[in-house]
Amino acid sequence: MAATAGAIRRQGRAMLAAAPWSLAAFTLTLPFALMSANLYPYAGWPLLALSLISLIALARVTFAWHRVIGLQDPADVAAARGGPAEARHLALLGALVIALAALVRGTGNLPFMVYMVTGGADDYLFWSALAAALLLVWLPVLYALAVYGLALPRAAVTGEYGFRGLRAAMPYPSWPLMLALFLLAALAGYAGYALRTQIYEYPEVGMAQGVLAALLCVPLMFVVNTMHAVAYRDSAPGRA
Repeated sequence: MAATAGAIRRQGRAMLAAAPWSLAAFTLTLPFALMSANLYPYAGWPLLALSLISLIALARVTFAWHRVIGLQDPADVAAARGGPAEARHLALLGALVIALAALVRGTGNLPFMVYMVTGGADDYLFWSALAAALLLVWLPVLYALAVYGLALPRAAVTGEYGFRGLRAAMPYPSWPLMLALFLLAALAGYAGYALRTQIYEYPEVGMAQGVLAALLCVPLMFVVNTMHAVAYRDSAPGRA
């Protein structure tokens, strides 16, 4: 956490300045992307197009952030635009985003499944079983993302994923990253739910709540990507 705070203090402005237009595009299209993920496969083409724009903008932003931290040279970001490193970074990030969106959507069905399995038992049994099911699903996923997510900054810096050895090279405890990733997934899931309800005209969930939750995902995304970039920079492959 101290290393991440130090990196944000020293290089935060350079990170934000590395891809400002892409960051603006990502921020503006993120609510639509979260809504689309919750409506798939019933989302229309305009929502899907905005989701694609959001994903590309996110890839450009995180690519720049990872290079600023990994190389500690903001001037080098523009030189790598459009190269194989950015293409590999985009491919991996896209696969992760799609997989996580599917998992978040699938997790939304867990309460109903647990209710059916427990046979409508009392609240204590239901909530205990639901918590256990969520932990069983998400703990391995969060751990894998915390450790092997270092492949994203590595791809941005070197153009290679290098999955082998990333677990052993992780220089910091994984739980802070796991916690940050959990908060990001929970906030994005809530934002998608709140925005989706507007399609079905459920007035009890406000549009403002969904938009606010989506916008709060942006600073959380900044922190998570900084943590990944710092962990890679301070790992053995990052120092090589």
